[in-house]
Amino acid sequence: MEKNSKLKNLIKFIFEHHTRLSCILRFNNTPRIASENVAEHSYYVAFLSMLMGDYLESTGVKVDKLRLIQMALLHDIEEAVSGDILAPIKQGEFREVLNKENIKNIALLTGGLGDGEKYSKLWREVVDEETLEAKIIKLVDRMSCIIYCIREIHLGNKYFSAILECEAKNILKYASKIPNATKFIAEAVNYTLSYISGDEEIYDAINKAVRIYDHAGEY
Repeated sequence: MEKNSKLKNLIKFIFEHHTRLSCILRFNNTPRIASENVAEHSYYVAFLSMLMGDYLESTGVKVDKLRLIQMALLHDIEEAVSGDILAPIKQGEFREVLNKENIKNIALLTGGLGDGEKYSKLWREVVDEETLEAKIIKLVDRMSCIIYCIREIHLGNKYFSAILECEAKNILKYASKIPNATKFIAEAVNYTLSYISGDEEIYDAINKAVRIYDHAGEY
């Protein structure tokens, strides 16, 4: 009976809570051309985490990649209840109050799951930002933001120019907390700054990357 109950709770979570993330839009106070929801963002952070984890391991840094991917998928799960609250607002005392409320939200979302407590601890680990994996999540979260900003600007949305410049300046601060990550992120920042300055090769590369075929029928 208990196992059957856990299975029902799992299915209930999948259908009633997990899918909410696809309904919540990010950057909700800024005009957008191609909106990004929290579910999409979580996928991008998980994918970037995988790539960053592989890169760091190639430099000799030991990363628990299973925990890393789990944390990436969970890092914004509380937004299924709270919605996406803009980063500049989540500061000081409000941030502390919000984190306390989100702990309750996480319990509400995952409490019926067999591993609900484990998921809650993984989410809290990202918030505390003390472990290597949590620091990686914070880093690639910012990198995902930069990638989205470039896409919007490339589509003609200049509202994201100031956000992109701010993120490009701040991301190295996150990289400095992770062994051997600075070179990776410095290269990403160089790419970003080159884009901002109008590098035609990068513009052409981005345009070509979104096409399966060019007009001549070639890949």
